[in-house]
Amino acid sequence: MEHTITFDIPYIRLGFHAELLSSARMPETKTAALRGGMGEMLLRQNCVTDWKCETCRFRKACVVSHTFYSAMEKKPSYVTSPESVGYLIECTDTHTYFKKGGRFEFTLTLFGDSVVFFNLYLQAFCQLGMTGLGKDKARFRICEVRNTQGRTIVRDNEVDMSRYCIDTVGGYIKKRKEKLLRGTGDWRLTFITPLSMKYQQEYMEQFYGEALVKGAARRIQMLNYYIGNEADVPEFSAYPEIRTQSASPKTVRRYSGTQDSRMALRGISGTVTFNTMPEECLDYLIAGELTHMGRNTSFGFGIYHIYRE
Repeated sequence: MEHTITFDIPYIRLGFHAELLSSARMPETKTAALRGGMGEMLLRQNCVTDWKCETCRFRKACVVSHTFYSAMEKKPSYVTSPESVGYLIECTDTHTYFKKGGRFEFTLTLFGDSVVFFNLYLQAFCQLGMTGLGKDKARFRICEVRNTQGRTIVRDNEVDMSRYCIDTVGGYIKKRKEKLLRGTGDWRLTFITPLSMKYQQEYMEQFYGEALVKGAARRIQMLNYYIGNEADVPEFSAYPEIRTQSASPKTVRRYSGTQDSRMALRGISGTVTFNTMPEECLDYLIAGELTHMGRNTSFGFGIYHIYRE
């Protein structure tokens, strides 16, 4: 029996504005450090046992399980490791030195039930700012959080939840599609951060239309499972035809606090231009702007935008 996929997935995208409390060095790739630091703060603030989540008797009720690990009762068969599908962190600021009072920004996108835990994420980031980010413990404060309309939800210590505007992935697709379909030129997809994805059991060294569409569809399938809908990835009748592409290998080096070692994450960056764009594929690729695609999205991989030339 086929289970239909849905785009009726709640989400909210929030822009965090942070100010350094003293001059400090920070990691070039900040997404992984923000995610790891957030997880540690959530455990510090909420764990009632010993941080050993796999054997914890309270795991089903634990807020860390629901916020940091995005617990799912069932998962697609290809998901073999813990997946934090309920949220994404983006920080494309690569500066490494900040003076006191300097600012950096990052984005937190919440999906499904994670939407209701905003204050827990906010508290975790505020605590992380007091503890410090990265190996050099750069301290900061969250001075403002804004929604996608630019309206302020948090300023200093005041929170205005009346401006917490929840949308759906389907709503995002509709708005973006209306804008894109007004264009007349070729379709262009540009990866802002590396894409790490397999195609025909090999890591991609160039872009393939089928792989991109299926990668975006799998992310939506995972979010469907997260909201309790055991959906199947649809069978597509056609895929976008690639006209030109420029793909180059990219390596991102990061420090893993858990393993106390440096790691190298690899993928490809670049731009791909399509001659055709079947509408059934377009919906999933637009959704992927929100959800990202491929491996290592928790570390900031797979961020892209669609343009119409």
